[in-house]
Amino acid sequence: MNTLTLVLASTLTLTAPDNGATYDTHTPWVNEFLSHPAERSVKPEEPPLSPIEIKRRDEQNKKYEEWVAGGKQGPEVKPWYRYYDFYLRNEWTEALFKRSEEGMKTYRPFKWNSDFKLKDGRIEFSETKDFANPIHEPLPDGAVDKFPWFLKLGTKYWWRVVGKDESGAEVVSDVREFTTLDNPPRMIGTPGMNCRDMGGGTNMEGRKVRQGLVYRGQKAHSNSIVRRGKTQPEELKWMFVDTLGVRTQLDLRSQGEHEAHQAKWNCLGFDKVGCQHTFHPIFPYLLRHGDVAKEMRKIFHEFSIKENYPIYFNCSVGSDRTGTVAVIFDGVIGRSDEQIYNNYELPCFNWNLARLRYSRKPSGMFGMLDPKLDPTTGGANIAENCVKYLKSIGVTDEEIQSIRDIMLEK
Repeated sequence: MNTLTLVLASTLTLTAPDNGATYDTHTPWVNEFLSHPAERSVKPEEPPLSPIEIKRRDEQNKKYEEWVAGGKQGPEVKPWYRYYDFYLRNEWTEALFKRSEEGMKTYRPFKWNSDFKLKDGRIEFSETKDFANPIHEPLPDGAVDKFPWFLKLGTKYWWRVVGKDESGAEVVSDVREFTTLDNPPRMIGTPGMNCRDMGGGTNMEGRKVRQGLVYRGQKAHSNSIVRRGKTQPEELKWMFVDTLGVRTQLDLRSQGEHEAHQAKWNCLGFDKVGCQHTFHPIFPYLLRHGDVAKEMRKIFHEFSIKENYPIYFNCSVGSDRTGTVAVIFDGVIGRSDEQIYNNYELPCFNWNLARLRYSRKPSGMFGMLDPKLDPTTGGANIAENCVKYLKSIGVTDEEIQSIRDIMLEK
């Protein structure tokens, strides 16, 4: 008697989020952070520095500024060590950060089931139903869920999972759709990458800010971009060129600092993957410093040239020098004070620790920009004072208007 053998196809089924749902690209802990500005920014304990500490701090800062400005080779000079209360989270922020670290171990909003062990898998997100140009995010073997890092805000997506079963046959899941909330800032990249899109949401005038044009972040190295089996240039190209479309890198480090990082961490300039790469070394927060003003003038000229976009600007850890430029850029496009502070303080959720607005270094910058801190600044809000600052260092009305035209929808 003949025996009929029934071969069942492998199945891969999406389970979350619900089809047609809205999706928040921020984690619950980031949302808690953003919604509690008073708690997160309580001034840390700052007992007066002794004369010896002041001398030590000034010597340290001088060495750092000489090292950055001069592009010197050799060991990196560490700026503003922690006992100056610069890198310390306050108690509320520290507790939230620890909850976030623990929660992210199991936080997986995108999930699926399969009756086989997925191999060579990838998750695909597409803005079109036919998946004509999807975002591909590779999955480690055996992965059963994923947290996506490249989704735009306020955008409808279709998604699916593709992989191979034990026999090597390709298996494609069903397709679902969802729409992301339009709540900036837009987080970008792997968990270890302090990178965000400067677009998304609306400014104080209610005008939408275009996404995918300007990104802020840190140096790119092999510990921050991880694709199994790929070389560092391939990782760099995949994330910034292929996925984000970057054409220009504005590097806020000196050439010597970049070369030191390249030797120590295998950090590459974007010129290695076909992008324009220019150096604009600045000191963070010191907006009135002559060298800072000169480089800021050049930086915002670069921002005014449409052909440069999309742009990635970065320093070493993406918080201080990058944060300084980001505050001024947010001001030019008309962000509210709340949005500007949210963008500045969000590195509390990155490994390089908090950047609280009231700690010693940034307090001087915000004091000259925020009329709530100093009514003599002249502007009605931080944005107005950012524009005033740029005009004072030679940035033209035409350049400022060009940036606004590029970044803001009509």
